[in-house]
Parts: sequence; C-alpha cells; structure tokens
Amino acid sequence: MRRLFLQMCVLLCLSAGAGTAAYFFHPRAPALYLVEESAASGEVTIKQAREWEAKEGVLWIDARMRSEYDKAHIPGALLLNEVEWNQQAFELMDTLGKNTKPVVVYCDAQKCAASKVIADKLRELGVNDVNILRGGWPAWKASQAGKR
Repeated sequence: MRRLFLQMCVLLCLSAGAGTAAYFFHPRAPALYLVEESAASGEVTIKQAREWEAKEGVLWIDARMRSEYDKAHIPGALLLNEVEWNQQAFELMDTLGKNTKPVVVYCDAQKCAASKVIADKLRELGVNDVNILRGGWPAWKASQAGKR
C-alpha cells in the first residue's frame, strides 16, 4: 500500500512538472490572468476593445508612469497619469473635447488603480464613453503575442 501511494505521488509530481515546463517554455502559452470573463461595469475586455478599434477606432489613454509609457505603449495611446494630471489634461483638452470614439484607459495590471482614477477624472471632465481595459497593459501585450 505504501509503495502504491509513493508511486502515485511520483506520478503526480512528474505530471505537474511536465505541465509547468510546457506552460513556461511553450512559445504561445496563454497568460494565466487572461480568462475569457465578461467585463465588469465600466470595463472592457481586450477582445471588445479590439472590435471597437476595428469598427470605429478607440482613443487609448495610458495611465502608467511616463517611464513605462516611454518604454512601450499601445500605438497612438496618449499619456495621462495621476502624477502629471494637471499638465497632461490641459494639453489634451482639445483632443478630449473633440473625441467621438470610445475611450479606453489602461495601466500596469488587472488590479491597477491608476486606470480607475484617470477614468473617473475623465468622466468628471465630461468625457463620454470612458472604459477601463480589463487586464491592462499585460492583456494588450498578450493579445499582440497571439497575433504573431
């Protein structure tokens, strides 16, 4: 009985190790946090945002820090973060006022609060159709990897 239990444990560990290795080394492994879930109120999934972008266009707002934005961002995204809000919002007032596209705000991760803060401030300014990208920048990067 003890030998059987030991064999089961060894097989379980080998299976878990093989699955973990396949996940980490597979060139097209899906991100664990990108589960097909419906978005909460005020949120949009990467799939929905891509559909909007293809149909009518999207005004992307990057709520991350300037250093992160400078490293990489969604093509055409405008930088608008909490730290530089006053200056950036003033510079973008014309663009935001004339915008007719859905606005999608993103930051570093699923639970990043910066995108919510920026989305709320945009709504206070009277900007319509403001949404938060579920999964943030990592969701965008993962969707790009899937296009290759």
